[in-house]
Amino acid sequence: MPHLNVSKMSGGPNTILQITARLLPLGVRIRYVSAFGRLDPDASAVLDHIRAVTGIAPDPQAVDLVDSSARGAVLELGDRDVLLASWWPTAHVANAGLQVVRAREFVYLVQDYEPGFYPWSTKHALAAATYGMPMRAIVNEQLLVDHLRAERVGRFADPPSDSVTTSFMPAVDRSLFAPRERATGAPRRLVFYARPRNPRNLFELGLRALRTAVARGVFDQGEWEFHAVGQELVDLPLSDRHVLRASSWLSYRDYARFLGDADVLLALMLSPHTSYPPLEMAVAGGLVVTNTFGVKTAEAVAAISPAIRAVQPDLDALVSALSDAVESSLVAVRPRPTTSLPATWDESLRDVVPWLNRTIEELRAG
Repeated sequence: MPHLNVSKMSGGPNTILQITARLLPLGVRIRYVSAFGRLDPDASAVLDHIRAVTGIAPDPQAVDLVDSSARGAVLELGDRDVLLASWWPTAHVANAGLQVVRAREFVYLVQDYEPGFYPWSTKHALAAATYGMPMRAIVNEQLLVDHLRAERVGRFADPPSDSVTTSFMPAVDRSLFAPRERATGAPRRLVFYARPRNPRNLFELGLRALRTAVARGVFDQGEWEFHAVGQELVDLPLSDRHVLRASSWLSYRDYARFLGDADVLLALMLSPHTSYPPLEMAVAGGLVVTNTFGVKTAEAVAAISPAIRAVQPDLDALVSALSDAVESSLVAVRPRPTTSLPATWDESLRDVVPWLNRTIEELRAG
């Protein structure tokens, strides 16, 4: 994994845990390797986090936690070990590890088109190279599979068989993400998924869209408050009367409650993956404005939930979509959310976990 720091566990790392921890009841031993960030100083906190996120209590005798992030650190491998990569630099580690294990392929959990994290550069090239490595893929969202195949990326250039690739739709826990009753007279809330350090999240375009929407009177009906979540940020003016307030990092439960109290989410992602906040907001009962990208069309995201409205990543299109979402949110009673998303991770991973267990046995045999 990139890291094993409980304070930094977000959607991506938690999904790794959701998949792998479900192997424990099947008798598979797991070594979690913190490859680039330090292991949490409190190892028991990592095990507690796994239990809290997945509902599976990891037996300390069946789970090893290893810090290989220090310069010069050596990762010891047994010849029957099977490697699972979860981020493109870890795929390079796993590929090198094939030299000393019996398996001829590693397992690759692909959660986004990661070359898009960077401009055309060495990192872009190294990330792209991982898709041609000897691996079997678990892909987060069918949209991402469709993109990899449409663009003929690496081993996805020729449609792989089900024995080589599997995919899943993320679950959104209905016990956590749910609409909440609005307090009488409470201001309405817009949340901006603001990640200025991640170029694919189009922070500058989203901020400009909010400022333009405010200037055009989109938020003049009633009182509105504006919150930024996702990364550390200072408060930013939207006009002489409106301010985008930076929200501190929230626990998962508090974050779910926060979205349940919101009306509109602006969450941009120049990627074939939807990202998790739009899915979570749709289940929480709010309206989402996001952007299209290739196979991630307006129709494709509307099929996940009609509450998610995807438009071209263009200023006027985003302002128009914000105006429509705000107008639709000005109702006394929220309509019941409808979505095709799985309600539990057991449902989401119903086919993935048996696939992964079979794959491990095949790879162990060489």
